[in-house]
Amino acid sequence: MDRLRGEPSYRPCMMLKDIHRDYGVELNYNKVWKGKELAMHDIHGVEEGAYDRLRWTLVFLDDTHIKNKYKGCILVAVAKDANDDLFTLAYSVVDAENDDNWIISSCEAYPLHNKKYWSSVFKKAAYALSRQEFQEHINNIIRSMPLAKDFIVSLCPKSWANACFLGNRWGVMNNNIAESWNNWVKTTRFLPIVPMVDHIRIQIMDMMHRRREATMGMVKKLSPSKENALAKTYAESRSLKLRKECGWSFEVVDGDKSFAVDLSAMTCSCRAWQVNRFPCKHACAAIESKSLSLYDFCDKYFKIDLYHESYRGILNPIPTCHMYKSNPEHPFVINAPDVRSQPGRRRTQRIPLQVEKRVTKCGRCDGRGHNRCSCKEAIN
Repeated sequence: MDRLRGEPSYRPCMMLKDIHRDYGVELNYNKVWKGKELAMHDIHGVEEGAYDRLRWTLVFLDDTHIKNKYKGCILVAVAKDANDDLFTLAYSVVDAENDDNWIISSCEAYPLHNKKYWSSVFKKAAYALSRQEFQEHINNIIRSMPLAKDFIVSLCPKSWANACFLGNRWGVMNNNIAESWNNWVKTTRFLPIVPMVDHIRIQIMDMMHRRREATMGMVKKLSPSKENALAKTYAESRSLKLRKECGWSFEVVDGDKSFAVDLSAMTCSCRAWQVNRFPCKHACAAIESKSLSLYDFCDKYFKIDLYHESYRGILNPIPTCHMYKSNPEHPFVINAPDVRSQPGRRRTQRIPLQVEKRVTKCGRCDGRGHNRCSCKEAIN
């Protein structure tokens, strides 16, 4: 077993000779071959199952434009760690964002109407936790804009609506973490390509080191952000009442509404627990009544041990490119790409997405699109 770990190419015919020499036992070739297969499965797992491990739980893809003379794009894949901070998985420099560069298709984002009000209504439909609430918002849009019915019906809500999404995305509904990465490397994009790539690598190394040092002193069971979120949720659950109990099932009363909680299935009828993979206030009330630990009902990706594991790896230093000396006998030159400069001053600020624009709400009439200073609505 130990030799197979260090020498995966260890052949069955060599095993036959070594076993006969060391132990004086003669074995059939097929038995030795099957024994090697079982040992390789124990060490590395089944080959068919290895492909499933290529999936990352939640990956954010984006590009950011390079601002130097020759332009281009930086393609980036980032993830979130247990503390809701960005974690860089990979980045590359390409001439443009196209099908040849992206080998993974980007996720379909939900479309937004060009009107601010309907943009906010569509956003409410996307964030709705239950199918009933989702359908209410969609029906509201269709009643007010009948021409939009065919367009909305043709959409696939599994791609953009919380209530219809089949997988797990821990309540994440936007690509802001990738946009944060773009802002993080904003000043680096003006450098030439080699210093730019190296500067980003140094930024990642520094971030990994700082967070590795910070996690060493953490002794709680969850990451800091999730500890605070759990404490807030638990405080909200103190005012709730349990109407009845049946084993691991509870009915939790919240104001004039009641919610069904099943601790064994880790579900709540409000669906916040299922969507966020984090106990809601109704679940906290049920867990507390059983005198159980809230930490046991939190998703494993929020636990401190996986947070430690995220930053355990080390990025090895790379010597500066100026130490590289070209071979005069085999000259190899990479020329800069041919680009055409656009007229006008170079843009340095990114254009915000429609979903990021904040809709002003009036504190006088609760209307949208204006504030109390410019409000002209009559108040009864």
